[in-house]
Amino acid sequence: MFDERVALKIRLEQMANSELRIIQEFQKERDAIFRRLKELDRIEAEKAEEKATLSKEIVSLTKIGGLPQERKRRGRRSENLEELRELAVAILKEQNTPIRGIELQRQIEGKTGKKIANMTTFMVGLERENHRVRKLGRGLYIYEYED
Repeated sequence: MFDERVALKIRLEQMANSELRIIQEFQKERDAIFRRLKELDRIEAEKAEEKATLSKEIVSLTKIGGLPQERKRRGRRSENLEELRELAVAILKEQNTPIRGIELQRQIEGKTGKKIANMTTFMVGLERENHRVRKLGRGLYIYEYED
C-alpha cells in the first residue's frame, strides 16, 4: 500500500540525492576557480620578477642621486618633553590596566612639577614616538608588551 509516509520518504531521498549532486557541482566549480587563481598568481609572480629584473638593470644603468633629505620637524623639541615622555612610558609600564589620561597627567605633573598644557597633544606625540603606547578610547591609555 502506497501512503503519504512512503511518498515523503521517497521525496527526502530524492532531495538528498539532489543535494549531493549540487554539492559536487559546487566543489568542481570551486576547484576550477582555485586552479585559475593559482595560475593567475603564478603569472603575476613571473611578471613581478621580470619587472624587478628590469628595474635592477635600469638602476644599474642610471646614476643614483644622494639619499633623500631628512624631514624637518615643525615646532620646538625640548628636553622637558623628553623627560615627561620617558616618565609617561614608565608610569604606563608599571600600570597593568588602562589608565585615564587625566590620571596619567596628574602623576606626571606630581613627579616632575612641570605642567602639561594639552594632554591629548602630548599623548598623540608619545604614541607616534613609542608604538607600544596605545589609546584604547575616550582618554584611556595602555602600554602593550606584545605586538
